[in-house]
Amino acid sequence: MMNAIHYRQAVGAIAAVALFCSAATEAGASTCRADPGVYRLETNMPIDEYTRAEITAIRFGSVADLYLTDAVYSSVIGIANIAEPYTISASVDAKRWRLSFRGENGESGTLTLLVPTRMTAYAADIHDNDESHTRSPVLYKEWRFEGVARGNGVFKAGFTASARYTLVFQGRGNRCDEGRQFTHWRLEVSGRKAGYAFFGKLATPVPES
Repeated sequence: MMNAIHYRQAVGAIAAVALFCSAATEAGASTCRADPGVYRLETNMPIDEYTRAEITAIRFGSVADLYLTDAVYSSVIGIANIAEPYTISASVDAKRWRLSFRGENGESGTLTLLVPTRMTAYAADIHDNDESHTRSPVLYKEWRFEGVARGNGVFKAGFTASARYTLVFQGRGNRCDEGRQFTHWRLEVSGRKAGYAFFGKLATPVPES
């Protein structure tokens, strides 16, 4: 049976562990807390192992909208037989995104985007909360990727010449970057034979690893 001295020692040890864990949690939260007025733009940033793992965990939603100006379809180059809306299924690994689109008419095509070795990370307090100066703001955030694009099916004609892509993940969050903070995406493909953009929602929340 545990005597009084040993009991007090055990209770003290448990309390010390609890206090340490609480302090560690608060320290982590403090590290990620954003300061009012913060603005961060990092270009040509190497994609490290952590970020690459976060990228591969991001999941696309099932619907993709074609970006159109007032000129409607005449502003789109390189997509055959446009038929909105589009459904999308995505396959993601450490080297590429494969985005398969299917139009309302049943015709489909796949865009393959090679994951670059560098990226742009943007985060800013955009002052959309009147109380943001008195507490930690929720930042507007972007991860931007650029690289070589390939396409087949309804996109094939746009790739008779080389084309590139810009893929942007958009979201809100604190100072620390996590894939689950991003809620929307936008993809633009450009080249001599291609010029169009899609946008949509990400499947949220992204499960924590």
